[in-house]
Amino acid sequence: MAAQTFHLTVITPDQIFFEGQVGSIIAPGGAGSLGVLANHAPLLSTLEPGRLVLTKSDGKKQTLTIGPGFLDILNNEVTLLTDSVQASPDSK
Repeated sequence: MAAQTFHLTVITPDQIFFEGQVGSIIAPGGAGSLGVLANHAPLLSTLEPGRLVLTKSDGKKQTLTIGPGFLDILNNEVTLLTDSVQASPDSK
């Protein structure tokens, strides 16, 4: 059975930092940690500065450090808008 994925775009004021298919993300939501899988219900959330963990479609994890922002989920399209983002040194 093929793994279910969704499209993630991570955007800063300067660039599109990441765009691609992922299996899941864990984000620092305004009301606490937020996990997203394919077919998630529509959602709009604030984001706190912290760690964003992506599990790519090949199963590899990548950790990003993000600033404050917003997360929008609709129809397997997730858009994350943030003030700043950088790859964390502990990324796998």
